[in-house]
Amino acid sequence: MIPIINNLILDQMAKQDKKSPQIMFIDNDEHVRDSLKVFFDSTQMDFLIFKTAAQGLNSLKYQKIDIVISDYFLPDMNGVDFLNQVAMDNPDIIRILMTTIVNDDLKLDVLKAGIDFFIEKPLTVASLDTIINELKS
Repeated sequence: MIPIINNLILDQMAKQDKKSPQIMFIDNDEHVRDSLKVFFDSTQMDFLIFKTAAQGLNSLKYQKIDIVISDYFLPDMNGVDFLNQVAMDNPDIIRILMTTIVNDDLKLDVLKAGIDFFIEKPLTVASLDTIINELKS
């Protein structure tokens, strides 16, 4: 896990009330989505899980979301582009990108996009739980 430092994270979370965060997760891998559903079902967190960026963007029109977690490899666009689109209409949403392949170009894209956290896969429930708990406190 490589956190990307963004001083706005604490300010964003401080502005939000202390209720459980609304989390959106986007990943095209069915096994990852199923595993995350099991994880989120065992928590008090409200969550939405989608396969494509288009589904996530459409849902954002109707849902109040606090945190968006996206895989880099999506069927309809890459995760950086998706999270950039999320930020255009929802600048206060905390954005987290996950990927299996990390290179210097991607790290630079993440920094330029102002993405709040960058997670290397394989994703573990423990790493996800740690990040979410840090954001909630």
